[in-house]
Amino acid sequence: MSLNKVTLEQVVKNQFIYKIGAYSGVFISLIILQLIAVLFSLNGVGMSGGGSNQISYSLHYYSGNLVFVFTMLWVFIVSIIITSKAYRNEDFSFVNNRLSSDLSNILFVILVSVIGTVTSLLSPFLIKVILFFLPKFDLIYYSPVSINMFSFFFYGIVTAFCYIFLCGAAGYFVGTVVRLSSLFKILLPVVFVGYLFLGEMISEVSSLPTIVEFFYFESSLVTFVLKTILTVVLLFVSSVAIFNRVEVRQ
Repeated sequence: MSLNKVTLEQVVKNQFIYKIGAYSGVFISLIILQLIAVLFSLNGVGMSGGGSNQISYSLHYYSGNLVFVFTMLWVFIVSIIITSKAYRNEDFSFVNNRLSSDLSNILFVILVSVIGTVTSLLSPFLIKVILFFLPKFDLIYYSPVSINMFSFFFYGIVTAFCYIFLCGAAGYFVGTVVRLSSLFKILLPVVFVGYLFLGEMISEVSSLPTIVEFFYFESSLVTFVLKTILTVVLLFVSSVAIFNRVEVRQ
């Protein structure tokens, strides 16, 4: 009689592949959200104008920033959803433990972050194509001659992925914390809505602006990436520890 030993790597791989198919619906929601963001972006992010007695002109500025924001929100929500009890119970279809479940979830968060990064960075090109066919005005694209396009795209890809992946890690942590107590299901939305209405007042007594500045105002790419990695690792390790505590208590 022989027994086949299933390794952790095999279990994580099988769970990850299964989740790509089982959670494929989230990618449809990404497409819908980004299309909505593209439509909103067609209104422009600003404008200026000028002229004289014989000629006048107006400049409209367009950006894919709104698509990027929608993508970060999407990754944040998806990361919360996969920590729910219903999704966790699907892992029992495999021979697994808590660690394999968390590792496969983390791999899925990485995957959606990569896809979100790629699609959000491609969205400005879609906006330009749509504007090109609009009859309202001529499209002018300006880029400084001195810019190194390879460095520009490299920095953009790395920075965008770090921000999106950071949102995914934060969402995974929030989703895990909510499982500690049903009280957090009420408390977290109340805090979020309260910050939307009383943001300036709360900012004066909270550390949220400091946290944002910790990432946003970092000028060194290497330092920014290291900050992101350390924060993401801390969030995921904390999530795994909290999840283990919840499972033991249950």
